[in-house]
Amino acid sequence: MWYFSPYSDFNCRRQGRIDGALCIPRWNSDQQPDFLREIYATAQSTLENVQRGWHKVDESLRTAWSRAVLSKHKLQADLAQAVEREEQAQRYYEDIHGKRVVIPEARLRKFGYAIVVGLVLICEFPLNAIVFQQLGASYVETLLMTGAVAAALVACAHLLGEQLHKPAHGRPLVVVWRIVLALLPFLVIWAVARLRELHMQRLGIAHVDAGELLAINIVINLLIFAALTYFSHRVHEPGLEEVLKAARKRMLIERGLHATEQAESRFRISREKARDRARRKAATITAEMRRRAAHYRREHLRQRTDRDQVGNSAMPLWFEPEYEPKLETTDLDKDLDWGIESPVKAPAEDHLPARQLPPPSAALTGANRNGMLQ
Repeated sequence: MWYFSPYSDFNCRRQGRIDGALCIPRWNSDQQPDFLREIYATAQSTLENVQRGWHKVDESLRTAWSRAVLSKHKLQADLAQAVEREEQAQRYYEDIHGKRVVIPEARLRKFGYAIVVGLVLICEFPLNAIVFQQLGASYVETLLMTGAVAAALVACAHLLGEQLHKPAHGRPLVVVWRIVLALLPFLVIWAVARLRELHMQRLGIAHVDAGELLAINIVINLLIFAALTYFSHRVHEPGLEEVLKAARKRMLIERGLHATEQAESRFRISREKARDRARRKAATITAEMRRRAAHYRREHLRQRTDRDQVGNSAMPLWFEPEYEPKLETTDLDKDLDWGIESPVKAPAEDHLPARQLPPPSAALTGANRNGMLQ
């Protein structure tokens, strides 16, 4: 649209007046004026560039869409397998317990168990820290010993709750392992209490009964140990973890499938929008070509001095045929091909249709006017 462009409205009218005043071409000639042919050639080149750009965009979007579709098909197959595995795990759990797992309730149970473990660890620190501080241990030693006792208590309760689901008949090692897990925390607590009793005797503290302190400490830790063992026993039900793992995998696949479907829709919409933009741009270029050619024709006819000569027709012969750009319009007008098996390939540049212009005249006076319609 630039004012000084070779094909601006001003230059189209100016060249029309010049050619009309010179009576170029002759009235009865069927050859298009050179300037008009240049407008048609430039429009043709511009449309071919639009078509090439559309093919490049279409190839990239079509490839991305195809990948998304193939990924969706794979995820759908994986989802079917994950659902089948979850159903098998549910049937196994139902055969053992007589009921199916309620996934939200089971997850809430595991979350509650994690909270209980955290609270026990937090409460065990000050409870045991007091004992070690009374023994005159340093701050670092107090932290290390307190953490070791609390971790041992939690670990033994956790493993014991898991072991209680295993059959013990004919398996003496399982019985021995359960006894060790049940007694080990309290042996540690008794050993710490014994150290405290000896320390109190050395300091001559007689108004506090060491046995009462031991009993209180054992009762408190026994309650904590029993609660942890019970929660661990509930969390480690046979078949529960398999169901939760299968459900977790199914949900991950469902999320991936949802994201893939969104990507597929996004690429599809982007491809259709790109085709529509290319189509509108091609229509705009064609309309501009016709409008500027009309400017040239009008000014050209006004300046002709031989329009009233005897034997001339009402209009020059070259006025009648209106040039239409020749392109593979099926690329922009037909419905988009969405088949995975036959992806759309961008045509090579040498396969583009040749420009179909009116027959060339002897010479182009404006051959230096190469460029795009602006």
